[in-house]
Amino acid sequence: MTVSLAMIVRDEEHTLGRCLASVAGAFDEVVVVDTGSRDATKEVALGHGARLFDFEWVDDFAAARQFAFDRATSAWVAWLDADDIVTNPAHIRRAVSAAAPDVAGFEWRYVSERDARGDATCEFWRERCVRNDGTFRWQGRVHEVLVPARPRALARDHAVVVEHRPERSRAGEKNERNLRILESELRAAGDEADPRLLFYLGNEYASAGRARRAVACYRKYLRVATWDDERYRAQTRLAGLLRAAGRFDEAVEADLRSLKVCPHWPDAYFGLAETYYHLRDWHKVVHWCEVGRAMPRPDTPLFVNPLDHSFNWIIFYTNALYHLGETEEALRWTRRALELRPDDAWHRENFLLFAGALSGGGAAGARAAEPAGAAA
Repeated sequence: MTVSLAMIVRDEEHTLGRCLASVAGAFDEVVVVDTGSRDATKEVALGHGARLFDFEWVDDFAAARQFAFDRATSAWVAWLDADDIVTNPAHIRRAVSAAAPDVAGFEWRYVSERDARGDATCEFWRERCVRNDGTFRWQGRVHEVLVPARPRALARDHAVVVEHRPERSRAGEKNERNLRILESELRAAGDEADPRLLFYLGNEYASAGRARRAVACYRKYLRVATWDDERYRAQTRLAGLLRAAGRFDEAVEADLRSLKVCPHWPDAYFGLAETYYHLRDWHKVVHWCEVGRAMPRPDTPLFVNPLDHSFNWIIFYTNALYHLGETEEALRWTRRALELRPDDAWHRENFLLFAGALSGGGAAGARAAEPAGAAA
């Protein structure tokens, strides 16, 4: 069973070689479509044996990706970005060769962001490898997706992971490009704007630090939203922006609205706990943390931050416990947090404080380490 890799690139001389080296031998052919590079990107592609094509950039990612897919000749076709690398690429050919007839493609886990410690802070499932039979077509000028002409089954393949390793120096450039395209789409759509367009525009505004516009966009999106997973994510992101602006009553309302959509997911509960932490309502912090930690991790193809479910909420929980006089329990959870991230400064400081208080070391009245942005 043959499988192609189809890529679109522009000015990626510093990352494309790393990407192609990570999948060396995994594909029968590599199709690289260049959309206007002014550096050595084309030479890098040819040096890795790629079939190289040119495509005039028209501010439309779907058009460029479809051009690349249309030039793939294998029975299956996969896609990557130039600043991605792949873990376990040897599994790809085995998976497509063993695919049942009703499996039209595979989703691979995509780790798009990591923190300075190397822990994943954003990951989700993407449709990455599909049968090259014309069933799937690219849609969306930006944040494009592969859409089947009729309902088709995609299988999640846990063996293959795509890791995004972008050039940090180009993040602002790419964010502004995405905003320009999305804003152009919004102007053209007018009152008929697609919910997905509004959702991703809100995300881009938030990434660019344009919080007021992000809030307005999410609220507009929520009036027309149709997909519960996406609606939930928009509500919790809206709550986070409102919380960061000190609009705590509105943040509480936004998170409570999230619970009407997906009451079995933990993010909104932890959001409520964080908001009440800023309000110094310790009983509510403890309550919402305990509800949230009893919930399963969201089963969704949308973005998740694994640390939000395993770690980030613990600092609010332990500090609230300490303020309520439950220092032994605060210390127990601080130990658990340090098992996850032994170098965390807040929890290390609190460990000394809580342990000192329990041993009679004179810590009474001392202040627990505050998370960034918390009221002193």
